[in-house]
Amino acid sequence: MCIILEMRYRSIKSAKVFRGQVLTPEKLAARLAQSITVPDGDWLELGVGSGRLLEACVASHSIDRYVAVELDRRLAAKCATPAPTELHFANVLQPDALDAVLGNRRFSCTVGNPPFGVGAVSPAAQARLKALYPQVTQINAWARLDLYFLLESLARLKRPGEAAFIVAAPIVQDPALATFRQTLIDSASEIECHELPADTFDKRAEVQSFLLIARFGQTRGANVTLGRLVGTDFELTVSRRVSRTEAIHRMDLAHHEFQDFTQALARRTGFTTLEDLGARIVRGSRSRHQFEDLGIEHFHTSDFPQTRGDIAFGAEPLGAFQTAEAGNILVPRVGTRCIDRAAFVAKGRRAFTEAVYRVVVPQQTRVSVFDWISSEEGKAWRRSAAHGSCAKHLTVGALMAMPVPA
Repeated sequence: MCIILEMRYRSIKSAKVFRGQVLTPEKLAARLAQSITVPDGDWLELGVGSGRLLEACVASHSIDRYVAVELDRRLAAKCATPAPTELHFANVLQPDALDAVLGNRRFSCTVGNPPFGVGAVSPAAQARLKALYPQVTQINAWARLDLYFLLESLARLKRPGEAAFIVAAPIVQDPALATFRQTLIDSASEIECHELPADTFDKRAEVQSFLLIARFGQTRGANVTLGRLVGTDFELTVSRRVSRTEAIHRMDLAHHEFQDFTQALARRTGFTTLEDLGARIVRGSRSRHQFEDLGIEHFHTSDFPQTRGDIAFGAEPLGAFQTAEAGNILVPRVGTRCIDRAAFVAKGRRAFTEAVYRVVVPQQTRVSVFDWISSEEGKAWRRSAAHGSCAKHLTVGALMAMPVPA
């Protein structure tokens, strides 16, 4: 689910990749269905896929008509179609084709696990996206596919009504989509946004995704609750209410927990930030493969010690590369599994890769800063500060704001 979440624009040749096809796990489908309070009426799902959500919703609610739209006939062939189902084959990204099968129908509930990422769409789809969301930032023919499906679904929802979607991280985090979140909050009565386990869609990969539920009742101006679902049964373990302003900024619980954590650390006696301490943070100058091709000894993320933090190098020549020397602190720039590690250069010097940061602090603070960075709190802070829907990475700005002992 992490193929093109970071707004990388490129030509997609695989139809499956372009459609962002990630099948919904059965238990997640059941959890989504259980979250919906609408008991009956006509329901809509754009991009029904193999029908996991359809089956879960029909099994748990007295739906009058479940209208499902799918482009991929081979995938839809796996879809069970119980009595209330009305299945249409159409391309959601072709407005005329979708209008031909749905017309002006409105629905009591709309659900979906929309395609993720960014893809090139037709001029008609670009115009439709602009009509649905005038504040959208469009670059040539590119459109965020999950946003398109969400907007198209919400546009066909009647009031009172309810919407439940599995969405990728940008929908709830991306600053460029703050106006979308604002519009959703101001029009809905109640919103829930729950973080899903990182391995929900693939046990071998960690991906940020969320269950987003919006209820549209008599009142406008939603109460927003953020939470976290854990385990294979997606149990809600923690939740909190956030303000309108906070939710517009970001709808992920982890971000607000991180802000609380950072503020609590900043209030500690004797704490400052790396920036106020006068730290200098530099990224390495070459990739691991480039160093290997050049035959140059180098330090990479895979070289970070798992236990002891001190490392020693030889007296390698500096050359024209960024080099770590005695007294420097090294931390990973990228890497979900190693992002919380750190190393202190005890002696020698060595080039380091672009996946690593060199942190230089005043000599009198080196030990205290490194000890805190390596502590459980320091590790937790860096894990929380890391960005990315798939591979986590730390920015220089984030590290500069890290609370440390003065």
